[in-house]
Amino acid sequence: MQYELQISSTDLTRLQDHAERMLPDEAVALLFGTISGISVHLTRVELMENTSTTAHTSFSVSPEVEYTLLVEAEKRGESLVGIFHSHPAPPRPSQSDLRNMRFNPVVWLVASKLAGSWIIKGYALEGNGPVEVVMHVVKSRDSIP
Repeated sequence: MQYELQISSTDLTRLQDHAERMLPDEAVALLFGTISGISVHLTRVELMENTSTTAHTSFSVSPEVEYTLLVEAEKRGESLVGIFHSHPAPPRPSQSDLRNMRFNPVVWLVASKLAGSWIIKGYALEGNGPVEVVMHVVKSRDSIP
C-alpha cells in the first residue's frame, strides 16, 4: 500500500529551516495529524531537540516531551503520523531507521543536503523494507482535506 502525505509548503519550509539550523547534527521533528485510508494529513509540526549523544549521525527525543505531545495530540483528535529527521547521507532510511520504523509504524521523512539543496523524501515500512510515500505539497494547511 503506497501512502500519500499532504503537507503544506509552510511546514515543508519549517522542516528544511530546522534541518539547516541543526547542521552538522541531525534535526528531528514529530508530525501530527490524521490518517484516512492511505492519505496522511499533516496538521501540526513539532520541532524537537535532538537529545542523542551522537547527534551527528543519529537522533532521539526526550521521552517526557514526546509523551506530553502525544497526550496533547489525543486531546486535539490528532495522532503521531510521522517522524522527520535529517541525514548526513542520502535521503533514505538507514539501517537504524529501519529498525525504529518497526516500533514507530508512521511515515518517516528523511532530509539530506548532499547535493547542495535540501531534498526530503517520505517512507513507510511495508513488509521488511521501506516504500516511498507520495508527497503532495499544498499551499496551506487549509488546503488539506
